[in-house]
Amino acid sequence: MSQALEQGLRQRLATHPGDFSAQVQLGQLLLHSGRLEEALGIADRAAALNPGHGIPFSLQAIAAARLRFGSPPSPLPAQASPAISMRTLGANGRFGNQLLQYAFLKLYARQHNLSAQSYDWIGRDLFGCDDPFPAANFPSLDESQADLFASLNGGAPVHANRDITGYFCRHTSAWQDRAPHFRALFQHRSVVRDWLRPAMTELAARGRTLVGVHIRRGDFGQGQFWIAPVEWYASWLAAIWKDLDAPVLYIASDDPSVTAAFSDFHPMDARMLAAGRLDFCMDHHVLSQADHLAISNSSFSFTAAMLNERARGFVRPDRAVQALVPFDPWNADVLLP
Repeated sequence: MSQALEQGLRQRLATHPGDFSAQVQLGQLLLHSGRLEEALGIADRAAALNPGHGIPFSLQAIAAARLRFGSPPSPLPAQASPAISMRTLGANGRFGNQLLQYAFLKLYARQHNLSAQSYDWIGRDLFGCDDPFPAANFPSLDESQADLFASLNGGAPVHANRDITGYFCRHTSAWQDRAPHFRALFQHRSVVRDWLRPAMTELAARGRTLVGVHIRRGDFGQGQFWIAPVEWYASWLAAIWKDLDAPVLYIASDDPSVTAAFSDFHPMDARMLAAGRLDFCMDHHVLSQADHLAISNSSFSFTAAMLNERARGFVRPDRAVQALVPFDPWNADVLLP
């Protein structure tokens, strides 16, 4: 059956190469049959058709991770107990969005003694998540239809045996005192830590104070996803640099050309640390370990700030003041309008 499906999809793409749905279906089929290099190529084509879409990112990330780290842990068997599922995990947004979604799923399940269920996503590869695949087709419940954070915190009815959807980008005070539990969900597998260690050693050899900057470009630039000028970040760096103890700058960006704008600070980036296809993983980890962190108006670097337990200061761009301003990752809006 899968062979016939593959043939049909390839025939479709031969005549309609811009068919995003067919590209995605073929990529998923190749990924789950273990043809990782082929899946990666198809995912690249799908990403070019729809930049910023969650599914091509997930295909690219999972295929690259499995080529580097091997297979992730197998999913646990589904339990008969009441459950909550998130069948869209890996499709709604990219890495930062997916961390917020998974955290809500797991912490909701823990709070209400439910089994958390989800399909394949990059967290299985990076963090060893082994949740059961959804065992039943539960009725869907979107965050726009119910106050799920109120339900998490005991202020609304519990929703069991439902499939929840959404982005869960609420003001982070809604997570209440769950920061330690949130962080515990996203501890790298040993094989990933081994891969990250040489890069962190290289950064430590260059200085004693790690400064992380995230510049989001790529699919950004419209509406709520506005781009702050690089000059705001350069001004912030110039103001703090001379007072730091042997600082080393790391630039995380989906636009490699951005690093050159900070040449006065002799920056490092994922390319210089040979991160390859897993540059997003390298970027996110380095930001989560920075001593000073400047984020973009993006859930990617915001979630890195939520995971960061060592930073002495966090700043983000603010349109009202046309500069970077301090913020508390556990008491702030994930995205600023």
